[in-house]
Amino acid sequence: MSNSLFRKKSLTSILHEAKAGDGDAHVSGLKKVLNVRDLTLMGVAAVIGAGIFSTIGQAAFNGALR
Repeated sequence: MSNSLFRKKSLTSILHEAKAGDGDAHVSGLKKVLNVRDLTLMGVAAVIGAGIFSTIGQAAFNGALR
């Protein structure tokens, strides 16, 4: 088990696969479609969602009816 956990790949093998286009290297087959506005709105939505989540958690901890 420890052999498969700490196995290593040689640098020449990695460079050969990168030149050939094989392996698990990044492939630029996908087109970037998210722009600055999309990413900004996604960030704002994440902050709002986290606020709602924490508010519900706080209400559950303190008791909904005070």
